[in-house]
Amino acid sequence: MTTTTSIVESLCMNTERTMKTRRSFSTAVLWLAGAAAGGLLLTATPAYPQAAASSTYTVQVSGTLGTAAPAVASASPGAPEAVNCTGPLKISAVTVRDPSMPPSVVFSLDARGLSCVGQTSKIAYVNSGQANLTRPLVANDVVETTFAYYQNVAGGYLKARTAVATLNVSYDTTTGAVTSASGTIKAF
Repeated sequence: MTTTTSIVESLCMNTERTMKTRRSFSTAVLWLAGAAAGGLLLTATPAYPQAAASSTYTVQVSGTLGTAAPAVASASPGAPEAVNCTGPLKISAVTVRDPSMPPSVVFSLDARGLSCVGQTSKIAYVNSGQANLTRPLVANDVVETTFAYYQNVAGGYLKARTAVATLNVSYDTTTGAVTSASGTIKAF
């Protein structure tokens, strides 16, 4: 029986040694595959857009929104009337250069500084004039965006109307900075 035990022991030890070798080989292969994938991730840098220039500009505008009230004017809140607006349109532009695309401008408009008053009711109006747009970087651009305006009374936003802000913007296409801007506002 001693001989049988030694053959069985020899077989078990040989099988155990083979399993350890295979386990070590599998671990090494997995480790190398992981290292190769990690190396590829580290060497392949993504193309992130980079901001080149940032500009702010304020344009003074004035205009009449809406239509004049009928001859028998109603001063009640929400009645149709012409609205006189004057004040600043604040713009900011950030030029973005992306290696995979032509240069563009992230353009922001803020018209909330406008002072608007109804011609008939003399009620102040507020507006939601904020917009963010992405535009191609060109020497001269015309940007149009809409915004809501409404009487500054309880529930006034329920009778909001639409206005259009039109901006003529010039850029230095080398640096991306705004060189000049002008604007108008009108009813939509």
